[in-house]
Amino acid sequence: MRAGPDAKTNEHKAALELLGVLSVKGKIVSGDAMFTHRDVCAKVIEGGGDYILPVRENQSTLRADIAAAFAQPEAGLSPPPNRAGRG
Repeated sequence: MRAGPDAKTNEHKAALELLGVLSVKGKIVSGDAMFTHRDVCAKVIEGGGDYILPVRENQSTLRADIAAAFAQPEAGLSPPPNRAGRG
């Protein structure tokens, strides 16, 4: 669904309003980097959806957090073994 903001609001605010009325349960929401904000992502998750949004170079902290989440573990470190009946 495409919808544009009226003259008195911006696209970020319009996206939050749409996410408040549209059902995103089980859906993947995508958008431009202008929507890569915590409140937009939280609204999607709150509605039962998932999201995929680009991260720009000027979002250095977020980029570093994402890189760390996908980094390979350091040599010599490994997760604990999976024990029967646990985890």
